[in-house]
Amino acid sequence: MISENDVEKRLINKVKNLGGVTFKFTSPSTKGVPDRIVIYDGVVAFVEVKRPGEKPRALQRYWLRELEHQNVKAAVVSTFEEVDSFVAEIIGGVD
Repeated sequence: MISENDVEKRLINKVKNLGGVTFKFTSPSTKGVPDRIVIYDGVVAFVEVKRPGEKPRALQRYWLRELEHQNVKAAVVSTFEEVDSFVAEIIGGVD
């Protein structure tokens, strides 16, 4: 069974292998913010990591929408395939 930690490790390793960085994101005064900040070649994205089959809670969905409203990339990944697609999208978005 794949855990949330497995999905997060996949994200970290994929980004690192491409030369990008990821930071664990916590905001003590604001609950529900995404788990990770991903930076790759000038692209910044926020990522909520879930275990397979799990969906973001209402407050997490709120912050993901708010980030997108601010024209910031925001995504949810819950499988290895979603991690791979997200990373490909980030790379594709680099000019």
